[in-house]
Amino acid sequence: MSDNSEKEVKKGRISSFDLDAYEPDKIAEKVLHVGIKKTNYPAYKTITLGLMGGVFISFGALYELYMYSHPEISAGTAAVLGPFFYAVGYIMAFISGAEVFTTNNLSAMGWASGKLSLVEISRNWTIVLAANIVGAMFVVAMFYFSGLVFQFDNAFVDTAKSLSAYKLSFNPVETTIIGIFGNMFICAGLWLAMAGRTVTDKFIALLVPVAAVPALNFQHSTGSMFHFFLALVTETGEVDLELPSEVTFWTVTGNLFFVSLGNIIGGGLFIAIIYYFVFIRETRFD
Repeated sequence: MSDNSEKEVKKGRISSFDLDAYEPDKIAEKVLHVGIKKTNYPAYKTITLGLMGGVFISFGALYELYMYSHPEISAGTAAVLGPFFYAVGYIMAFISGAEVFTTNNLSAMGWASGKLSLVEISRNWTIVLAANIVGAMFVVAMFYFSGLVFQFDNAFVDTAKSLSAYKLSFNPVETTIIGIFGNMFICAGLWLAMAGRTVTDKFIALLVPVAAVPALNFQHSTGSMFHFFLALVTETGEVDLELPSEVTFWTVTGNLFFVSLGNIIGGGLFIAIIYYFVFIRETRFD
């Protein structure tokens, strides 16, 4: 190291080995920058990464479903571990750079800063949400035709339908509020992950907030898709359950609409916009 570099280190301006988490104001700048960057991706890139986002989130939902369905795993163990296995799918999507509708809601910070128009972020959210849906459908189709869907004496089907029916049993206002809570946890987890400098940091930061979503029965639209679509394609009389609501195309569509609306409010307003005013807008007047 040169004499000048040594002097800079002593002054605290740089570090030869700095693993400290980013400060909150720096996280806000990173989130703003990433949101603008993602929104300006060409359509083919947004669609492709959105498909991968739907696939990875569905992997986590499938893993969670396995925990709930396996006959040798107790209900208590599944209740504790299932949400953490669910979170792994989201972590895969985030670290691999896939696009997920719920976290892209943070690009509302770009709109608040005047760097993105409402049309631009709406276009991005619509494309990513549609791509997430297609990605989830792909995983459901592959899993269905693999024949594994009917293992454990149809326990996979029973569980998918039971979870889906419970999620669909809430009225529109309740569903929207559940969606708000869901994406507050998701986006708060992402905010923590953006503070990290290593894959380990990001994994740990995301794990508990994302796992809290299914554990507390909150919802985010992309995370529900695998269960919904699997329940729909197996709605052929293989099982006979007393469900709290019907699982149909229209009930699923209604749920995804109101949950997505809540996700936009939870992630876009209660996380992105609030932190924009605290850390980004404030600096313009310093």
